Amino acid sequence: MKKSYILLICLILLILSVSAVSAGLFDSKDDKLKVENIKISDEGYDSYEVTCDLESSDEFDYLEMVILFYDDSGALLEKSLVWNMLDVPKDQHIKVSGFAYVSSGTPAKAEVLFIDDSLKEDAEHSIYNETIEM
Repeated sequence: MKKSYILLICLILLILSVSAVSAGLFDSKDDKLKVENIKISDEGYDSYEVTCDLESSDEFDYLEMVILFYDDSGALLEKSLVWNMLDVPKDQHIKVSGFAYVSSGTPAKAEVLFIDDSLKEDAEHSIYNETIEM
């Protein structure tokens, strides 16, 4: 009798988990954005032009690109908001372009983040994250 209750509970949990996955409750964050052709160009005077192509498979009320610059020892040099947009449409090709500034040091790599919440500007809350060697 006890085994049948445990089996029944396991079966119900299995059905619920399959339903949740089918409903998209556990979709990967990386699937929401397609980011290509990321380029970071040194423009001199501590400024860097950042460009890329963006396509979203979802609508966003707000989206921003933040760049974290690191030196060759891995120390954070600068965090820079490069681009943002309100009401990002679904399936629309967007040419992203902006400037980032590094006040001291020479960047060896840059972490490119796309974030849909301006209050949570870190890699943990990003919906897209890629590291670029410079």
